[in-house]
Amino acid sequence: MSVRKRESKKAKNGYVWEVYFKYKENAKVMRFSKYGFSTKKDAEEYEIKVKSEMQKNVSNYKIIKITFNDACDMFLEIAINEYQEGTIYNTKKYFPILKKEFGNVKVNEIDYLMLQKFFNSRSEFGIETNKNIRKSLNRVFKFCIRSGYMTTNPCEYISVCGIENHRTTYTNDYEEHVIEQEEFYFIINKLNEEDCFINKSYIIAIMIGYYLGLRISEALALTKDDIDLHNKSININKKLIYKGLRKEDFYASHKLKSKKSKAVLPIPEILIPIFQKWISYNPYNLLVCDDEGNYLHPETLNKKVKKITKQYETKFHFHMLRHTLATNLLRNNIDLKTIQELMRHSNINTTISIYTHYHDEQKRKSLNSIFSTPSFQKNNILQGVEKVSNLN
Repeated sequence: MSVRKRESKKAKNGYVWEVYFKYKENAKVMRFSKYGFSTKKDAEEYEIKVKSEMQKNVSNYKIIKITFNDACDMFLEIAINEYQEGTIYNTKKYFPILKKEFGNVKVNEIDYLMLQKFFNSRSEFGIETNKNIRKSLNRVFKFCIRSGYMTTNPCEYISVCGIENHRTTYTNDYEEHVIEQEEFYFIINKLNEEDCFINKSYIIAIMIGYYLGLRISEALALTKDDIDLHNKSININKKLIYKGLRKEDFYASHKLKSKKSKAVLPIPEILIPIFQKWISYNPYNLLVCDDEGNYLHPETLNKKVKKITKQYETKFHFHMLRHTLATNLLRNNIDLKTIQELMRHSNINTTISIYTHYHDEQKRKSLNSIFSTPSFQKNNILQGVEKVSNLN
């Protein structure tokens, strides 16, 4: 990759991104450089565009012809370090569908018409699945352009159709739902009804999600060493890698979602005595684990709690706890910058648009708190209504 950081006093964060690479022109080694990009993504997109234009303008330039099958295999071998493990897993997941359709086709021969016809034929499939297939294709084609196997990305103007399936609606319900305190206590009390190590471990995981807002992969990778009871802090520095793996092959990776994800956060006072007791009771190094000290499977935890919340006539997914923390912070008038830091979001817009949910009753209270002020007296409103009705 030909993208790197460059210090800049003018930039708010102290640096900008630069596109920098060498190339040959008439047997002479040349250098290309352009900086000033605010994000890595912008720089990468520009790099692809520039290299594509250069390839078009070189008269003796020859495209190296490889099949789509080969491109997918090379992507997994070479580009794997550019993406999160979850992104690689989600990309690879759709390769069987794509290889069946384009496997033996040369990548430089795959064009817009071919792709659009393929996606049109999938109109009866879920739209989210089709969007993810397009993302998978897009990553492979970007890799091919950088590697000199293609000059343009045929995915650029593709439109995707499909049906809004039940799973998509279900996911949206999760994103909108906030776990109220009563529901939270209900979950904890139900898990406590069965006095066993695994249920206690589930309770610790749920509390970590509710009070600290950790992602499930982060919560299940924590070790006792990450908890500093003296300084009342928790060190988030790794995540559990589990997708597509057997439970015995789970492992912890220090490659988190973003640089902002790695942080030391304060532990709320309510958790300090709970952590103290649990660390003494739990004989294993993993903070949250099964009764043999192994990593918990995230889906097992989710399924267990779903059974409980079903009795409460509500849905559950661990990530809802993260949404809940952000919303609870906002409800208690914590400023957005502090919420961003506690949630470890790279962009404050994520904090604002995704993780803060108000119920209709709260929205109603907000409006009423304004219009119940002296400047909006009820009598004045009624008089205004009477005047309006008399206009006829």
